[in-house]
Amino acid sequence: MQACANLNELYLTVGKNRLYAEQGRAGTNDLAERARELFERDAELSFYYNQTMADGKWNHMMDQTHIGYTGWQQPTRNTLPAVEEIAVSADAALGVAVEGSQSWWPGADSEAVLPELSPYQAEPTRFIEVFNRGAEPFDYQVEAAEPWLSVTPAAGSIEQEERLAVSIDWEQAPAGRQQSSVTVTGPNASSVVVQILIHRPAWLDEAAAEGFVQVDGDLAIEAEHYTRAVDAEGVWWQQIPGLGRTLSAMTPFPVTATRQTPGGDSPRLEYRMHLVETGEVKVRAHLSPTQNVFGTEGLEYAISIDDESPQLVNMHADSSREKWNQSVTDNINVMVTTHAVSQVGEHVLKFWMVDPGVVLQKLVVEAGAHRRSYLGPAESLSGP
Repeated sequence: MQACANLNELYLTVGKNRLYAEQGRAGTNDLAERARELFERDAELSFYYNQTMADGKWNHMMDQTHIGYTGWQQPTRNTLPAVEEIAVSADAALGVAVEGSQSWWPGADSEAVLPELSPYQAEPTRFIEVFNRGAEPFDYQVEAAEPWLSVTPAAGSIEQEERLAVSIDWEQAPAGRQQSSVTVTGPNASSVVVQILIHRPAWLDEAAAEGFVQVDGDLAIEAEHYTRAVDAEGVWWQQIPGLGRTLSAMTPFPVTATRQTPGGDSPRLEYRMHLVETGEVKVRAHLSPTQNVFGTEGLEYAISIDDESPQLVNMHADSSREKWNQSVTDNINVMVTTHAVSQVGEHVLKFWMVDPGVVLQKLVVEAGAHRRSYLGPAESLSGP
């Protein structure tokens, strides 16, 4: 457990070090040094396991290389991932970063825009980071343009960095979509304006139905949180606890079940959801990377929204080596379907069984631009 935690912190630290170097943060070099300490700690833990614990009974059990992977094949030896060190100015210099972006301000050409806030987002706040790009500390303050908009803390002193929480008083905020701003002021009268987008759908305030609510274009549902599981004669849905990368998984049983034709009363999982956008949406099904165990052209499932005809999806349609490498490296197979949504409000997303052996971990509904992340967005909240 210690070794795993240490390794996770090492990779997180290396990633932050590289991002901080791009943004010119004063904390960059401290992260580089921390990464070296964690790399040395890994060697100490390996030595203890091999040589000291149980008087060396498990010697060589921790010899396999585990640091420095660039693909699924192990490297020849443990190697500290590359870290960067930078020189910062002697004077204090303001830097601002916002959640969801790798850019920094005032260095970027574009506006600083925080991802949309909603009363239905998974976390109650968004964040802004104020950081130093110089060696001397500085004082900052934040001014919000609206009384229902708050930033905590609203003032302070920065040596390296501080994360500020942006929140909305939803009882006071107007319904619908609004745009406001906060202004961060730092040394030498430098300042950055961050645009704040909020969306409080008026029709959701009085909605009676339950379901997952779309926020900032995304809606994510863990597979086990279905509204209804429809079984058929001899076929049922089985939860597999802990299998998912973020929670668990669902799959049809038994594994020897016959192939199903999706539609009507055939086996399916139903997920009630509220969409706040119309137009084209994409549904990303996060599937366990099951092998094509039946020797067919590939294992299939189907997806539909409301009463549309189910779309058949072959999870093995791409048989390229690149696709296989990606599935093995990420331990997930993400398949995409496209659907048309003509009205906002309540909809039902249906995941239909076709072949046994298809294991669903998560469903993500996207409208418009989508910010990629390794695990996908956190699960949406249910409304109202």
